[in-house]
Amino acid sequence: MKKEKGLCNEKQMSFDDFLINNFKSKLDDLSLNLLKTGTGKPLILYTTLLDENDEYGEQELAIINENYVVIQVITFGGFVPMAVQHQRVFTFEEFSIWVFKRSASLFLQCLSTIDDALVSINR
Repeated sequence: MKKEKGLCNEKQMSFDDFLINNFKSKLDDLSLNLLKTGTGKPLILYTTLLDENDEYGEQELAIINENYVVIQVITFGGFVPMAVQHQRVFTFEEFSIWVFKRSASLFLQCLSTIDDALVSINR
């Protein structure tokens, strides 16, 4: 099998890399727009219910602010007061890679949320 010249170039970006870079670029744009609005209000990228029964629940919440994406796992209900169980802080680049590898549907959900937010801010 003969390879055509130029098709397998080391510098050629993979489609996955393109998607991740595009996502990061949108996070950067959203961050700048959040900063310009001056409200200082972070935006929720997604929420996911991790565990729920009659008495207790756990929810994962991802929030973007001007510089980072923060993911918190919050417990609620039952005899335990509402509390943040753990928290992770990502740079935009780290989050782009992490969410892409974690789940395609979550990646698309975040992308949709970002696009909707950018449209509503730029009106």
